[in-house]
Amino acid sequence: MNTQKKVFLLPYKCQVVGWFIAGAALLVMIGSFFFGLDAMLLVRFQIYGMLFLYVGCFLVGFSREKTEDEFTLYLRTSSALTALLVICALRFLLHTVLAILQLSGPLEKDFHDLLKDAFDGFASFGSVFILYLILYKIRLGRYNKEMADEE
Repeated sequence: MNTQKKVFLLPYKCQVVGWFIAGAALLVMIGSFFFGLDAMLLVRFQIYGMLFLYVGCFLVGFSREKTEDEFTLYLRTSSALTALLVICALRFLLHTVLAILQLSGPLEKDFHDLLKDAFDGFASFGSVFILYLILYKIRLGRYNKEMADEE
């Protein structure tokens, strides 16, 4: 009896395309700061840059590796769980800090909204996904290095 379940992953070539898209998006986002664009155009570059960054990271994160085995599946799931726990802990910490600041005295609405919006942007789904991808690639690199050292 085959106990190994089939996991749907994109082909490896999608990972190469994803790295290209994510890299180009980062270059556009970083470059848009240095070209002295007006505010509206800068916001558009940032929004579209984040969209393409997420698309590229999605392609990289859900594409097969050259050698896919059970341990890479374990690395994927443990990295996803770790990323989710880190972001949840940071959100809990932010809301605790905001509650303590509110108890010490009323915050100015602009300052409260600025803190909350900044962290909500950081702890969004895209940030969880990017953190997952970073953790997964670091763990996969360590695993591949250990395997190469054993040979």
